[in-house]
Amino acid sequence: MLHAIQKKTDAEKPSTSPVVTVVMAVYNAMPYLTEALESLERQTIGAHRMEIIAVDDGSTDDSGAELDRWTTRLPHLRVIHQENSGGPSGPRNLAIDEARGRYVFIADADDVLGDEALERLVAMAEENTSDVVYGRMAGLGGRGVSVLAFQHAARVDLFTSEIYRSLGPQKLFRRALLDDHAIRFPLDLWLGEDQVFCTEALLAARVISVVGDYDCYYARRREDGQHLTLRDKTAWERVAHIQRVMDLVADRVSNTEHRRRLLGRHFRQIVGKTLLPIAAQDEFAGEFRDETYRHVRALCDAHWEPEISPYLPLLTRLRLHCFLEGRYAQLEELCRFQEHSQPPELVEDGRVFRPYPFFRDPAAGLPDELFEMTDRLKARHAVTGARWDGDALTVSGHARIDAVSTRGVRTRLQLRSRDGRRVYDLPTRHTATPQLTEEHGKQGRYDFGLAGWEAELDPGTAADGGPPEHGVWDLWAVVDIQGIRREVRLGAPAGGPGRWAMPAGRLRAAGGDSVVPYRTKGGKFALDIGGGVRGLAAQGMITDQRWDGEALRWTGAGWIDSVPGEDVEPQLILRSRQSKLHVLVPTRRAHVPRTDLDAAPAHGVPAEAGFTAEVDPLTADGGSPLPPGVWDLHLRLTAPGITRETRLRAVTGLTTEQLWRVRPLSDGDGHLRLVTPYMTKSGHLAIDSGGIYFTPESQLLLAEGARDPESRREFVVRGRVGVYGVRPDELRLRVTVGDGPPRTMPVELAPPRPGDPAPRAVGPERNADQWPAFTVRIPAGGGPFRRPAVTARLELATGGELFASRPHTAR
Repeated sequence: MLHAIQKKTDAEKPSTSPVVTVVMAVYNAMPYLTEALESLERQTIGAHRMEIIAVDDGSTDDSGAELDRWTTRLPHLRVIHQENSGGPSGPRNLAIDEARGRYVFIADADDVLGDEALERLVAMAEENTSDVVYGRMAGLGGRGVSVLAFQHAARVDLFTSEIYRSLGPQKLFRRALLDDHAIRFPLDLWLGEDQVFCTEALLAARVISVVGDYDCYYARRREDGQHLTLRDKTAWERVAHIQRVMDLVADRVSNTEHRRRLLGRHFRQIVGKTLLPIAAQDEFAGEFRDETYRHVRALCDAHWEPEISPYLPLLTRLRLHCFLEGRYAQLEELCRFQEHSQPPELVEDGRVFRPYPFFRDPAAGLPDELFEMTDRLKARHAVTGARWDGDALTVSGHARIDAVSTRGVRTRLQLRSRDGRRVYDLPTRHTATPQLTEEHGKQGRYDFGLAGWEAELDPGTAADGGPPEHGVWDLWAVVDIQGIRREVRLGAPAGGPGRWAMPAGRLRAAGGDSVVPYRTKGGKFALDIGGGVRGLAAQGMITDQRWDGEALRWTGAGWIDSVPGEDVEPQLILRSRQSKLHVLVPTRRAHVPRTDLDAAPAHGVPAEAGFTAEVDPLTADGGSPLPPGVWDLHLRLTAPGITRETRLRAVTGLTTEQLWRVRPLSDGDGHLRLVTPYMTKSGHLAIDSGGIYFTPESQLLLAEGARDPESRREFVVRGRVGVYGVRPDELRLRVTVGDGPPRTMPVELAPPRPGDPAPRAVGPERNADQWPAFTVRIPAGGGPFRRPAVTARLELATGGELFASRPHTAR
C-alpha cells in the first residue's frame, strides 16, 4: 500500500478553478528539479490561471524537500509525497485524478518549459477547441527531438501529418478527454507507457493542434545517467509496449491506409530500437537474442503487411526483410552497417539503387527491388524570387531530385489552368547553384550545381503567343534528370526575414484585365487573370500615431496596385471587432515622404495616397463617445471604377509612445473612458475602448523592490507607468513598513535610463522598455537583527476612480 501525504489541505486550495494543471512526477530529480520549477514560475499565463501538482515518488535525494520549499514561493503548487511506485505512471495518474484545470500539461521534473509555453498552448486550445495541443520541443544536453512533428498548425490530421512521430506525453490535453475516455498511464509498464497513453489520447481526440512557432518545451538528456530508459531491460520489456500500442492501433483504426501508416511508425521503432542493438552487438548473442527474435516475430506475424513497406526507410525495410526471411547473419551484418560509409547511389536506366551490403551479391540472392529507391525520391524546389520586368513576370528558383546529381538536367516551367486542361511551357533557362552542392551535396557526394532556373511569364503572350484565358493558373516545374522525371507545383514563401515579397498585381497592357500573382492558402504560387479570385489589392500603413490633445491623430499612406496615387481617395475607418459597426474618421490628403514608406514591399507602380486623420474618442460616434470594444483601423481606397479596403499596419520603428499607452478620458457626464491605441501581435493597429485588454492596473508596474545594498536602511522601489498624460498629483506610492500605518509618497516620472529594470507588461503588447520610469527611496529603519518587511503599491487616482498595482513585499 502506498501512503500519500498531501502537502496542502483542501481548505488551503484556491477557490477558483485554474485553466491548466501541470502534472509532474518527481523521483530523484535534483538539481534539475529547481530549474524546472523556475520555468513554471516564469509562465506568462499567470499564477491565478494554473496549478502545479507534483508527486514525489519516494525520492531518496533532496527532491522532496525542494518541492516543499517551493510551496511558499509558488502558492499554486501542491505536493504529494508517496512511497516509490517503480515508475512515473502511478504518480502521473494520481496527479491527473487530482487536477482541477480545464487542461492538463504533463511535464518531467528534469525538463524546462519556455516562458510563454502554457499561455500559447492554452490559447491554441481555446481558439480551436483542441483536445490535444503539441508544443514545439527542443533538446538539452544533446537530447534529440523530432522536427517534423512540430509544424505549426491550428488543426492537424493524425493520419496525414507527421505528429505521430512524437508520442511523448509532454503535451496539453483537455482533461475531459482523459476522463471521458478513461485515459491513464498503464501501471504494468515502466518503459513506453507514455506511448500507450499518448496514442490513446490521439485516437480519441477530435481536434489536434500544434504550436510550432515557439519552443514550448526543452527535453533534457541527463548527465548523471539516471534516466529511466537507461535501466536494463529484459527481452520482453523491449517489445511489450510496442505490442500494446500496435494492438491499440489495429483495434481502433479501421481505415486501412491510416492503420498502415501508424503501424509503420512502430515497425520503424521495432527495427531501430529493438532489433538493431540486439543484432549488432555480440554481447547479446545467444539465448537473449533468440528470445528477442521470438517476441519480434510474434509481433510481425500479428501486424506485418507488405503494403506497410513504403512507410519504412529503405535500410529499415531491408533489415526487416532479412529478419522475416530468417536471414539472421545478413540481418546482423546490416545492423552493424553504418549508412555514412555507403558508396554513391547507382543511377541506371531511369532507376536509382542504394548499394547497401549484399546488393547484387549472388551468394545473398536478394532482389534488386529491395535496394531500389526510385519511387522514394522527392523533388526539392524553391522559388527564390519574382519580379515584374516591364510587362513580364520573371520567376527564379531551383529544383533538384534527391540523391541524383544535376548532370544533364532539363527543367522547364509550365503555366497550368486550375482544371489542368490547358498547359503552356514558359521560356526557361538554367542558372548555376553552387550553393546547393555546398549545403546539400553531403560533402561532394552529389553535385546540384545546375539546379537553378529562371522563367519569363508574359501575360500577353504566355498562351502560345496570346493571352491566357480568365481564371486561376498555377506554376509547375517539370524536372528531368538522367531519365528520372518529377513534376512539382511551385510554392511561394509565407514571408518573414530574408523572404522575397510577392509582386503586386498589374493591369495587363493587352485588354486591361488584372493579373495578380498570389500565395494560396496551401502556400502555392498562383496567378489570377481577370480578377475572378484575386483582384487588384489595396495596402496601407501608418507612419505616425500620437495623441494631439484629446484627439488621436494618424499619418500614413495607402495604394491600390497599379492605380496612380492621384486617382485614389483615402478614408480611415474604425471597425468594431465585436459588433462590426464602423465609424468614419475625418480624413484628408497629405504628403508622406517616401523615406517613411521604406518598410513597404516593392510594388508594380509606386503610387501612394498619403493621408492624415484625426478623431476625438469622446465624440467619435456622431458626437458620442466611441462605444466599448476593440476597434481595428481600416483604410478604404476609392478610384474610378474600383474600391478597396485594407486593414492598417504600422511601419517598423514606431515607439511605444506612439503605439501603446492607456489614456483615461472623462466625458461630459463625469464617466471615465479608457482608450488605448495599440499594435496587435500581427502588426495591425487597433484601439481598445473601455479597457477590454488594457486597464491602468495593467500599466502600473513595480519592476524591483529591495533594500539599498549600501545603506540597508532604505528600501528602493523602481517601476514603469504605461498610462498616458499622468499628472504629478494623480500618482503616488502607498507604503507600509512593518506593522506601521500606511503612508503615501509622491512619484515623479522620468524617461527611462539604460540601467532601469523593465518589467513584463500585461496584454497583447509586451514591450515596456520605453515607458516612463520612477525610483522611490523609502526609509525602512530596523537594526542589524530586525528588518521589517516593506510593502509597496503604486496607485493612480484619475477621473474619480482609483487604480492600483499588485503589492510588492520584501525584507
